[in-house]
Amino acid sequence: MLLNEYPVVALIPARGGSKGLPGKNMSKVNGIPLIGYSIQAALNSKYIDEVFVSSDDNTTLAYGKKVGATPVVRPEEIASDKAPAKSVVEHLINNLSKNLLKKDLYIVYLQPTSPLRTAKHIDDALNKMIAKGLNKLVSVTQMSKSPFKSFLVDQDGCLQALFGEEMTNQRRQDIPKVYAANGAIYVFLYSDFKKKNAFPSNGAYPYIMNAEDSLDIDTPEDLSALKLIMKSNC
Repeated sequence: MLLNEYPVVALIPARGGSKGLPGKNMSKVNGIPLIGYSIQAALNSKYIDEVFVSSDDNTTLAYGKKVGATPVVRPEEIASDKAPAKSVVEHLINNLSKNLLKKDLYIVYLQPTSPLRTAKHIDDALNKMIAKGLNKLVSVTQMSKSPFKSFLVDQDGCLQALFGEEMTNQRRQDIPKVYAANGAIYVFLYSDFKKKNAFPSNGAYPYIMNAEDSLDIDTPEDLSALKLIMKSNC
């Protein structure tokens, strides 16, 4: 399946509220709002045709429009921390033209809390996905601690191996590598999303990113770590 057979749009979800870091998406890092790094990454991608910023915050929407993104006013009922990500995608789809949807399209979902994900990452990810003959992708990073050695505490207050006692006794080198979604890049076709009513992930291309580029901003400490990384990369 060739990428140029379908339109490609980016969706950046950026609600105004944040419990861990109030005003997070508009927090300045080197003079640029946090969301600005994701907007620029999407705009600089050679594959993305249009960049949408979905938010309930007028300041965020105005900034997105100023730098070249298309603002999508998100209603209050899907702007809380309890609203699932799929509701933001559904809202965008409901705002797209029927002609565009008839063509099917790729949606590249980019969380603004992943500022070290660049246009180079996005284009590399899309290239590798297409080369593999796939039409969905999830960016991941290798987990430092394997769940194969994890335990549950049962109703008697005793440990029970989550994946069997034999696995907990395996050497670390003999345990399969495990990856977790880092939230930086999700890619899927509108038609696949509609069928599942969810982000397609099983069978997706695993775009592996290193731990540093996978930094997810959720707390003031994360923001401080980002500033240190950017300073060291200058």
